[in-house]
Amino acid sequence: MVLGAQWDLETDASINEIRKEMSVREVMTSNVVVANINSSVLEIAREMIRQKVGSVIITEDDDPVGIITEADIISKVVVNNMVPSTVVAGKIMSSPIIATKPSTNVIEAAEQMTRCNIRRLAVIDGDRMVGIITDRDILTISPGLNTILESLIELHRDESNFVEESGIERGICQRCGAYTDLTLMNGLMLCEDCKEEEGYYD
Repeated sequence: MVLGAQWDLETDASINEIRKEMSVREVMTSNVVVANINSSVLEIAREMIRQKVGSVIITEDDDPVGIITEADIISKVVVNNMVPSTVVAGKIMSSPIIATKPSTNVIEAAEQMTRCNIRRLAVIDGDRMVGIITDRDILTISPGLNTILESLIELHRDESNFVEESGIERGICQRCGAYTDLTLMNGLMLCEDCKEEEGYYD
């Protein structure tokens, strides 16, 4: 995407103001969900559901080494008919992790996302991971960012379409790990077989 003459002065001024004044630290999420590299995909999926997040940072010896998203679980595990409880995080995570600094301004973070074709950046201060910033975080801060973030909007739309086509409204059974239609029973999302084993009937 070429940014240039078609920008009007108002949009240009808005971008410049954000570029100077707003840092990643101000919009990032500090409460990052992490999992060990040897955790099973089933465990990670359950944690995503519990924490209501779309990604988990993967660590090894407390160092961030990768990331797993909902789309990773669908495209690398479910589509290949693998059993989530038998697949470890290290097998499907995206690595190395792509990161930015808390002091980076949000425009530069957005440009980094578009260059790397990703929707999330880990935020690292020195040798510590202090947060995560997503395309949604950036898209909410100013209408003036719509032009520069057009690629991010398309990325978000593409991933959302992929998730819908793959049946994400279904999910992974929290007892057996099967990817199928689920029903909430006593706080657990269960498939039909597990419902029957537990004595639940519609």
